[in-house]
Parts: sequence; C-alpha cells; structure tokens
Amino acid sequence: MNVKLFASRRVALALATVVAGASAAAMPAMAQAPVIVGNQTATATVESVDHEAGMILLRDKTGNLDTVRVDPDLRAKLPVLNPGDKIGLRIVRTIDASIAPPGAPLPESTENAAGTRTGPHPHGMMVSFKRERVKVTGVDTTRNQVVFVDPDDITRVVLVRQKAMQDFLKTLKPGDEVDTTVMDAVSFSVLSRLPS
Repeated sequence: MNVKLFASRRVALALATVVAGASAAAMPAMAQAPVIVGNQTATATVESVDHEAGMILLRDKTGNLDTVRVDPDLRAKLPVLNPGDKIGLRIVRTIDASIAPPGAPLPESTENAAGTRTGPHPHGMMVSFKRERVKVTGVDTTRNQVVFVDPDDITRVVLVRQKAMQDFLKTLKPGDEVDTTVMDAVSFSVLSRLPS
C-alpha cells in the first residue's frame, strides 16, 4: 500500500504531513533510528463509497473532497465504510536510510492491514513499508541537501531537515547506494454512523 493511495498527499497535509553495540566498521552507515516526519490527525465525512473498486470519497471539515483508494488485498481486513460515516484519522510517517552493502539484495516493500468490523465504532489500520534503493550523485552538507537517482531513473534533490538524517548525510558520498524505508501508518475509526 502506498499511503498516497489511501490518503492522498493533500489529505495527509490538509488533515494535519540504530545500530546498538555494533562498531562502525562492522555495520554500514545509517540514521540513528527511523525519524518521524509526519504525524497528523483529522476528521472527515464519507461522501460515497465504491466497494467494488475500493474508492472512497471523503470530505474534510473545510469542505475539500478527496478520493482515496484501498488496495484490493487489504479491503477484506478492514471495516466497511458507508456514506455519512464520520471518521477520525491519524497518519504517521517515518523515514529510515542505510548505505547498502555491496551485493545486497534489493529491499522489498510490504503492507498489511487489520481492523474490527463490528460494534458502533469499527476501526482499522493500514501500515506500509515502501523500500527502495537510490544512488547518491551529490551531497551538500552546508545546505543539508542530497541528490540521488531513484529506481525510476529520476534525479531528485532533497533538503534534509531532521538532525539524525543530517548526521547520516555527512557519511554519504557520490556513488553510494542507499536503502530507504518510508513507513506510513494510517488508522481510522468510525466516530458516528447514520442509522441504517
């Protein structure tokens, strides 16, 4: 699951966007621990639901509409939402990175979901770990910027704001391959439901 598919970037932004005991020689450089880069809460009203396609239209408290999609393999684990449901959302995002050892297999992304479908306030949670390997092409520690090529062969420039990641940035050099993990956790609960 890509949280962008469940809660679009606009919804996420509008509704709010370690190595212990090992020597540096034994382990590749990595950030100290996953860094929280987003933690938002919000409420929304379900406007419409296409159960077959997994599409949900949400209206936030300012009236903005956003269409979100739940991947088919996760739908059966989550409660069914109905038009008129008022839901509470919490969206948490973390990022982690480590230099990939030579010859290491490519990282694999994973996703899962869980929830309860009964009671007056059904709730659910989806967690995804989007993992990918990028190739560093430039590092500017005075501006805290890194330039890299992603798996789609797109060059990206990122401003690194978190202290732990800035420390990691200082260990990078052009040519390094870095495994990144973005964890998105989206939880929701039906706060009120129209009578059936």
